[in-house]
Amino acid sequence: MLPTNDQTQNTNNPEIPIFLPVVAHFYLTFNIFSTIYQAYAHGDFPMVAFIVFVYLAYFFLMYCMTLLQALPPQDRSPRKDFLKSVIWVLTSVIFFGFAYQFSTFIHPVAAAFVFALAILASAFIFFLYFVYDGQQQQQQQQQKQSGSSTYRLRIHVLGFSPSTSKVCDSKIRQVVPGPENV
Repeated sequence: MLPTNDQTQNTNNPEIPIFLPVVAHFYLTFNIFSTIYQAYAHGDFPMVAFIVFVYLAYFFLMYCMTLLQALPPQDRSPRKDFLKSVIWVLTSVIFFGFAYQFSTFIHPVAAAFVFALAILASAFIFFLYFVYDGQQQQQQQQQKQSGSSTYRLRIHVLGFSPSTSKVCDSKIRQVVPGPENV
């Protein structure tokens, strides 16, 4: 018995669901609850509060990043600036929270190093979202105003005429190179 077209299409392109994000979130949730239980059992209530905050902030951070990626890159709306600010503040608070939690049980020199890493990471995210992104958008606006960002090439295409076997002129086409050709 020969398979029909519907059956061959399903076997050629099987859809395999990927559950990696679900597994990662389950693993994160399991570790969070086990850490909360350990901290609660030892009477470390500030650690419980910190872990709950990090858990909720992580999901809110992922939500904000998804919203930011859904916006067009050239969008200059207050919503985009607000999302960038929220992402920067949340990541900075999480970095400094971890630095504070680790500084309580490590050597003061190592604690200073951990706080320096938190400051550098926060400064890098600030630079990435506010300084570098602004420079890139200004350069794009300047290129649009000057009009020198697009080059038009005229390509003369030669072809063969099948009846006379001679080279004949065909259409002249304009090609605008994309970013992959520049």
